[in-house]
Amino acid sequence: MKNIAKIGMAAAFFTAAGIYIHDRQLDVHRITVRHERLPEGFEGARVLHLSDLHSKTFGELNGNLISSCEACRPDIIFFTGDLISRSEDRRFFDAKLFLIEKLTNICDVYFILGNHEQDNPLNAQYICDRIERMGVKILRNMSEYICRNGDRIKITGLLPPVGSYHQGRSYRNLTPVTKECLDELLGECDREEFNILLAHNPLYFEGYADWGADLVFSGHCHGGLVRIPLLGGVLSPERRFFPKYTKGTYFRDDSKMIVTSGLGKFRINNPSEIVVCTLTKG
Repeated sequence: MKNIAKIGMAAAFFTAAGIYIHDRQLDVHRITVRHERLPEGFEGARVLHLSDLHSKTFGELNGNLISSCEACRPDIIFFTGDLISRSEDRRFFDAKLFLIEKLTNICDVYFILGNHEQDNPLNAQYICDRIERMGVKILRNMSEYICRNGDRIKITGLLPPVGSYHQGRSYRNLTPVTKECLDELLGECDREEFNILLAHNPLYFEGYADWGADLVFSGHCHGGLVRIPLLGGVLSPERRFFPKYTKGTYFRDDSKMIVTSGLGKFRINNPSEIVVCTLTKG
């Protein structure tokens, strides 16, 4: 009986240790993204994709995260929302602001608001004012062009209705983000351009693809918090089990969506990650 108790205690210890390690691990996930419509001037361009930092830090003033980002040598940085948590105290924003300042020293940074920023507009405005002064391009249902080697691509940032995330305290009857909704918020997609859409929530990939996005960058689902081999992520922020889009590359017609498991929140078998996408034509 004592041996059984010892085995149980050892199993509990190693399980807790595994959770601790995975919750603090930071992976750099490198992928190649091929698209036949990519302008030739962007061949080999590196996109660093960050999302969902929330309340977590990686080393003092995010020093470990900054070092990892610098080592990736990106040409463009996308931060797809939830830099803050909705209930986070501003006293803890210094590490986030230091991170963003260092990122802007690497290359251009594009930022969209996530649901946590939308749920706390005062804190969102405070931090957006600060990072905008650093040179971050904040896209609220608007677009910018990025030029490289004589070609250009169009970057559009989506700020959807809050009801697409939750209805008060309920996650039922969410407002769908359809092509018609995107046409209203963003205008009709210019199919003559190569269109990248930054959209915090991957749940509405069908709408993004129907609108005309060639490439979508999303976060929000934190990789499903807990990942089970062969089954994937377990839970979405909308309290849905085994959601369709949690982490990786997804396809619909001619559209591709890159979903990062992000940086923050508690996680099991699901390390925090930054994603480096090398763009290529093909």
